[in-house]
Amino acid sequence: MKTPEDALVSSENEMIHEKNDRYEVFYMPYKASLRDRLYTRFSGSSLQKLSRIFTFFALIAENFSLRAIPSRNMYHQAKKWISENEDAQTVVITGLPFNQFSFGYRLKKKTGINWLADYRDDWNTSDFVGTSGDGFLSRMVKKFAIRSEKKWVGSANCITSVSPYYVEKITSFVQRPGHVLLNGYELTVPEGKTDDNRFVLTYNGSLYNTQPIEDVLEVATKLIMEDHLPVYLQFPGAAFDPVQKKRIETNSTQISNHIFISDRIPKEEVLQMQANSDALLMLSHANMKGIPSSKLYEYLCFEKPIVQYPNDFDIVEATLNETGLGSCSSTKEELYSSLKALIEEKVNYGTTTLTSNPQIIQSYSREMQTKVLADILNQLGEE
Repeated sequence: MKTPEDALVSSENEMIHEKNDRYEVFYMPYKASLRDRLYTRFSGSSLQKLSRIFTFFALIAENFSLRAIPSRNMYHQAKKWISENEDAQTVVITGLPFNQFSFGYRLKKKTGINWLADYRDDWNTSDFVGTSGDGFLSRMVKKFAIRSEKKWVGSANCITSVSPYYVEKITSFVQRPGHVLLNGYELTVPEGKTDDNRFVLTYNGSLYNTQPIEDVLEVATKLIMEDHLPVYLQFPGAAFDPVQKKRIETNSTQISNHIFISDRIPKEEVLQMQANSDALLMLSHANMKGIPSSKLYEYLCFEKPIVQYPNDFDIVEATLNETGLGSCSSTKEELYSSLKALIEEKVNYGTTTLTSNPQIIQSYSREMQTKVLADILNQLGEE
């Protein structure tokens, strides 16, 4: 994808089926809804606002009709596969999009099969909910979304999510048992070589309005302009969102020659950039906890200093402390001191040092998290 709108475009109209001794995969075609077709066709024009009307009706209709869900072909294929495989025991459905949880509800009603609702983000319990507005239409959509989450996920045998905090919130809301299932990592890390003449700090991926990048850039500006330290910041992928690109550029005018920002680039290049970095930036969401993005686990693979700001006082801090890779700052002053110490160590000794725990780091691999999921599925099969 080159732009966010690319996700709304219809794919090829053929299913691709892959099968071997270890797994079977059905790649289902995506047919864009009328709303998506209007949005992409009139992108940038005043007519694009028409799609908002269809968005409202689609968000309401998906609570009652399968036909309102563009990915409904996944449900029909799953139902067909279950009917042909009598030994099938459990369906695992991951949200986003959360309307696919309705597939689990429907499959259980039709076939009696167990199902597990896997939340990589939370839905109506999210700390982000409410930022889209509190007008009549937003309240209406929210009302039906709450109704649907409780109805659909209330039929699940259990839920899984990415942190104890998320599991606690969701299980209390849907009244189903829950388990922690981390995002984990599965990477082959390239060999890296750091720059002898500068300290490279890298933040990989998307930025969100709740992440205080302005504070980080203010601290970096002070380190460069006042302390004359050789800091270089990299933001591969952040320019994918023009709003976030502007945030970075607006707050780094004095140090623009010390900043690299790009659209999405090939995964191999991003991994090499991280391998060549002196430290990796874990930018948490202000005043929120329990949000360990997949970025955190990717960072662990490199066994480099990970600078967290602001401190989430939750799973990210615990993970960094446990692995020995973290530096967690709650204020700009703490961030300044932490970064300055790392940079001066690089300047004086040519490298940074840390005491990591390889065994703990390995426990966060997707191989180990797959074993956690296998144990959960085995328990469901015994019920």
